[in-house]
Amino acid sequence: MPFDANRHIGLETRLFILGVLSALLVSTIGGWALRQSVQTTLLNNFEQRLEEKAERLLAGLLVLPGETQVRWQGRNNDEFSRIFSGWYWQLESTGEPQASRSLWDSRLDTGNARTITGADRLRQLAGPQSLLITGIVRDIEIDGQAARLHVYGPAAEIDAELARFDRILLYTQTGLVIALLLSSALQVRLGLQPLRRLRDRLMAVRTGAADSVGSDYGPELEPLAQELDLVLARNARIVERARGHAADLSHALKKPLSLLATDPSLQEHALLRQQVAAMSQLIDRHLARAGSGAGSVRQVAVGESIDGLLALMQRLHRERPINWQTDIPGTLSWRGEQTDFEEMLGNLLDNAAKWAKSCVTVAASRQHHEIVVVIADDGPGLSEEQIRETGIRGRRFDESVEGSGLGLVITSDIAETYGGDLTLERGPLGGLQVVLRLPG
Repeated sequence: MPFDANRHIGLETRLFILGVLSALLVSTIGGWALRQSVQTTLLNNFEQRLEEKAERLLAGLLVLPGETQVRWQGRNNDEFSRIFSGWYWQLESTGEPQASRSLWDSRLDTGNARTITGADRLRQLAGPQSLLITGIVRDIEIDGQAARLHVYGPAAEIDAELARFDRILLYTQTGLVIALLLSSALQVRLGLQPLRRLRDRLMAVRTGAADSVGSDYGPELEPLAQELDLVLARNARIVERARGHAADLSHALKKPLSLLATDPSLQEHALLRQQVAAMSQLIDRHLARAGSGAGSVRQVAVGESIDGLLALMQRLHRERPINWQTDIPGTLSWRGEQTDFEEMLGNLLDNAAKWAKSCVTVAASRQHHEIVVVIADDGPGLSEEQIRETGIRGRRFDESVEGSGLGLVITSDIAETYGGDLTLERGPLGGLQVVLRLPG
């Protein structure tokens, strides 16, 4: 499966990564531009030093009477006098080139000098002892005689200054990047705080701890919060209207069924009388459900609710000697609607009591983020084919047992509205085992 960044990388991580990339980009471009500026300044300063030395050398150049060659007649007590000092000059005129004493018996290969990028007047070449030197070239004219003066100094001075600046720049840029990373993390953390509050508020609405998401999320999220509240209010009205319709329908059907149940002619038709009674029971159940104030989500004590339902089952099936066995932690609770929980468990317990021979076990536990209720009986159970057919609404497998065949289907429907599910299987007692899983 291809990697989907939208699913696997959160908004906070994406914003932080963008902040990091922006910091690195700005730092890199800024550092490069600053280094270029410093390098240009160092080269300009070095060029100015070379120009000053060239001016000083020009003062010692002359043409002797009767000659055409420009000669050096200055003093030799400066940096150009020390052997291989790194500072060299070379004068090219008619005749043999003249050079500073620092060159000793060597000469500069000025024909191989290359221009430095960003400093057109500066040239570099390999000097004595293969050390890199940087210099300038001056075309001059003394007493009508043309000449060319080359003045060079050690390139190591510029390289040493650049290396020192690079170290400073590295430390500065590292500190700047760290500061930008920390500020990006803090900015993302604080910037997404309203979104976290909105998420927590929505979670509170989902769990029943709040009715709306409210306000105070900032100008960017405030319209979203208002729209969410409008959607929640609209859904609540739709649900309330649906409950009202269900209640109205139940009331409308209840009266005709009551008249049928009391009709003397119906007493002769046992099967019809039985079906009328079953329909009346269904209407009573859904009428109570519609008017129960469904939607009031709260903490439901699982053990207490099941104990109450078991007491009811014992009264409803008192003619049958059923051994009810329970294993439910006293602190176990489920967040949901009380009537929904009792509806689901009532259906499952009633179904188990109808089919059990002598024993029904009820166990409940918390598994990860779910409440799991397991009910098993020692009845005849269902085959694999029958288990697959239990999803057919109203399908019954034994007409001799009273019921409508809707209990398992209704329970499954309610469980699905909470994001849970209901599964059927063969149980350890030989009969049917139902497993109800509800997000807890």
